[in-house]
Amino acid sequence: MEKQTSPSGRTPGRRPSTTRSSIVTVALELFSRCGYEATSVDQIAEAAHISRRTLFRYFPGKAAIAWGEFDEQINHMLDYLDQVPDSTPLRDALADALVEFNTFPDSQTEVHRTRMRLLLDVDELQAHSTLVYADWRRAVAGFVAHRRGETEDDLVPSSIGHAALGIALSAYQLWVREPHADQSRLHELLRSGAQILA
Repeated sequence: MEKQTSPSGRTPGRRPSTTRSSIVTVALELFSRCGYEATSVDQIAEAAHISRRTLFRYFPGKAAIAWGEFDEQINHMLDYLDQVPDSTPLRDALADALVEFNTFPDSQTEVHRTRMRLLLDVDELQAHSTLVYADWRRAVAGFVAHRRGETEDDLVPSSIGHAALGIALSAYQLWVREPHADQSRLHELLRSGAQILA
């Protein structure tokens, strides 16, 4: 017997699968269309076809949704840095890591631009960034400290962590203002900025 499907193509009674990524995609669309401040958690949950309670199982709040899966990306960068040969000059390794961390599918260029515009411009998201960026800086500082036989809290590793973050933010500030720039332009800005490192 042939299964019945709804007009949307789904089997009746079955909800669409939910992932962190799908919630982020829905939220970014709403933020772009309605504005971050004007978009409520309830609106995001409704658009994602989930309950408010389910949404909070994935994210602790609206600001965290805008940041998406940043924690997973940091883990990816840590794994990447672990594989960098010791023979790679430190500045080159850091430039490569900046590019690796900020590489995404071409199809996600406009979504990524929307996210970064929000993260750079919305006060609530900038406040939330304090904790997120601390983890990112520690990842870079830890790599530099290992290379130098120091701790991540020593002057040079800590300073390079802050400098690398500043380079990434400056590159994004320029990139989001260039509406037709693709990610190769972003990578160019990151590599150019990384010349000040080490």
